[in-house]
Amino acid sequence: MYCLYFSRSDLSANELATFPNAVFGSPLLETFRISDNKFEIVAMSAAQYDFFAGLSDFQAGFADVSSCSSGSLVYLQGKGVCRLDVAAAEDPAIVMKNHGTDKNEEPLTPMATVGVVIPNLPVPSNTTKKYIIAAIIVLVVVGMIAGIIALISLGVVGGIARAVYDYIGTWQQKRHREGIHEDTPLFFDQAARASYQKEMEAVDKLFPSNDPVLVTWRIDYDSVTLVKKIAQGAFGEVWVGQYRNSRVAVKRLIQEQVSLAASEDFLREVKLMAWLEHPKIVQFVGVAWTKLVDMLAVIEYMDGGDLRTLLDKKSPKRLPWQEGGLKLQYARDTIDAIVYLHSLSPVIIHRDLKSRNVLLDSKKGAKLGDFGVSATKRQHDMTAGVGTTRWLAPEIARGEAKYTEAVDVYSFGIILSELDTHQLPFADAKARGTGAPLNDMTILQGVSSGELKVTLSPTCPPNLQSLASSCMSLDPTQRPTAAQVAYELRKPNLLH
Repeated sequence: MYCLYFSRSDLSANELATFPNAVFGSPLLETFRISDNKFEIVAMSAAQYDFFAGLSDFQAGFADVSSCSSGSLVYLQGKGVCRLDVAAAEDPAIVMKNHGTDKNEEPLTPMATVGVVIPNLPVPSNTTKKYIIAAIIVLVVVGMIAGIIALISLGVVGGIARAVYDYIGTWQQKRHREGIHEDTPLFFDQAARASYQKEMEAVDKLFPSNDPVLVTWRIDYDSVTLVKKIAQGAFGEVWVGQYRNSRVAVKRLIQEQVSLAASEDFLREVKLMAWLEHPKIVQFVGVAWTKLVDMLAVIEYMDGGDLRTLLDKKSPKRLPWQEGGLKLQYARDTIDAIVYLHSLSPVIIHRDLKSRNVLLDSKKGAKLGDFGVSATKRQHDMTAGVGTTRWLAPEIARGEAKYTEAVDVYSFGIILSELDTHQLPFADAKARGTGAPLNDMTILQGVSSGELKVTLSPTCPPNLQSLASSCMSLDPTQRPTAAQVAYELRKPNLLH
């Protein structure tokens, strides 16, 4: 068997009865589509599964099996596929079944890997048959000669193409791993370059390219276009991009800042976003990669920026508390997202609620985003002091052994204070004697002891002020649940 040297192939809706096994192992193949034909894939070898799962775009018909006695049950495009063990996968042919067979029936033997569909034709006369036979003989002879020439050419050209492909791929990989980038310090610093190389090797081992969540949500890397960078943090950045003629937001790691810890956090955030589904949480579109360090998380674009930017631009007089007003609606949207997170099993604690992570849209309202430090309630790292200083709950500031979803309710109370005053938390707090603004460490100490609390404006409605204060109680057991807060925010007399 030989491998075909092409990068894209679309055999969809061709009435094919079997899978063309020559495709498997093609070194240049990136996109392969073979759906809407007369077969469904039931099983394949581990090598075949890894090959097709690694394509940028693979579309095929699947029988969606629910059990597999001769291997392990895995998923491609969200459909069940039997990945055969070594003994069962000695024959490289992909196991298929015709449409309409029982998808739970175990596959017995692989079907043939090459098939030709011959349409029904009118029966020709005897004279016509003679001409047809003569024509067939000529075509067969010519075809054999052309086939021999083509095979020879294919072997030569294919060998050259393979050699060039291997060389380019190896060179690019080597250049990236050694950090040989003239515009970075790694190019000049040998010790830093060696450290970077070890870090990249660890990152590669971390990346499960056949992870069922990632494979299900994978999109073609070349179909995502980065247009303009709109935000940047310590390890990641956010771009406005295009995907399938739609505007999207794209998150990725900063190449020069890639580390094992940053890669783990980003991978965890991507998988969590893929799991979440709520109208007030930014929608996850898909994930694209060629390797972990260039992974792109494609998410819903929100055209209004974030809540902090809006509050900086407008004064409380221009954006007052009022029923049907934007501020009250944004508060309700945000708490609805928190109620959803806290209702999951296991409970998801956002851990970094702040006005910067509340994203706005002119038509869709407010949605919660940025799940980079979110965690399940049962995870062992729940004691880590994550989050942003001015929004941290007192129990986290004190470094207590455990905390609950009540930390999100506290942070939401801080957001209510921002919506009321339009100022950053503790912006009006000053150091005794000097009158200088408090630094983050002093704020943490004051919050942990209960001596320092955010202030609300004199014009804040009393019921809303009482709700915000209860959310920010020093004792987490005295805080309302997110569901209770959502209920209070919808009471008719809230703003009275």
